Amino acid sequence: MPSSSHSSAPAAPLVLALGQFDGVHRGHQAVFRAAVESARKHKGVPGCLTFSPHVAQLLDPSRAPLLLATPEQNQALICACGIQQIHTFPFTREFAAVGPDEFLSLLKMEFPALAGIVVGENFTFGKDRAGNRDTLPRLAQALGLRAQIVPHVELDGAPISSTRIRAAVAAGDMPLAKAMLGRPFSLVGTVVHGRAAGRAIGFPTANIRPVLPIRPAPGIYAARLLLHDGPRPGAAFVPDPADPAQAHFGKVVEIHVPGLSRNLYDIEVGISFTRRLRGHVPFPDAAAASAQIARDVQAALRADAEENP
Repeated sequence: MPSSSHSSAPAAPLVLALGQFDGVHRGHQAVFRAAVESARKHKGVPGCLTFSPHVAQLLDPSRAPLLLATPEQNQALICACGIQQIHTFPFTREFAAVGPDEFLSLLKMEFPALAGIVVGENFTFGKDRAGNRDTLPRLAQALGLRAQIVPHVELDGAPISSTRIRAAVAAGDMPLAKAMLGRPFSLVGTVVHGRAAGRAIGFPTANIRPVLPIRPAPGIYAARLLLHDGPRPGAAFVPDPADPAQAHFGKVVEIHVPGLSRNLYDIEVGISFTRRLRGHVPFPDAAAASAQIARDVQAALRADAEENP
């Protein structure tokens, strides 16, 4: 299993992918593939170095982005790319004040077997972001390190980035988010007790309180409930936090899965989003709500079948 500390270094040459890697999108995956290939070529070990908390959360909290994935999600995704070690540096103001050359020297001191560094095209490091794709090769060479800059992975003529993915999620454009992530956008959380309003009209839901605050645009979605024994398709409801009529939903996301009757309370699950079906509409009565939800469920199942033939 990959290491999650950085107290020791392997004897084999270490190749480190450096970055924040929130969400482990297709651009990040390209960096990891390059690190794995470099390690293979030099008979070394591919590793990853990231930072906690997110750099923006420390330097500019008011503008810090909503994270796309939990540390546990990121770690699993990074491991799936073939990275054998995951190291995390605590990001502090003192660390942020370190110059680019000193940053690399610290890496070399922390990881004596460090032989190579792999970064994305927009990676910056050191005080005032003075370290970048232009300065890294020279600084690395001075320490006897190889430096590899991985070009952007583009979609529709623009680089894939966590920022673009957040915008797609916020707009409810789940196919675009998937195209950039390389997988459906998902949230993890715990199943909690709700008001049982869906059950009262024949559509019981699992009420999930996600760990992270990021949400797709309010509305009804084709989605999958991710259980330990596999995914189950259904229709999900994302409330509108700005709508007083939905204030009682709090921070939960609901999903109705046809035929699912097991007790899920207090279990950690995931929910992945396939496609936004519609926005919120008011209903005059329970019968109208039930009829619309029935249509939503059928539309959700059709969308799932199209996405996963």
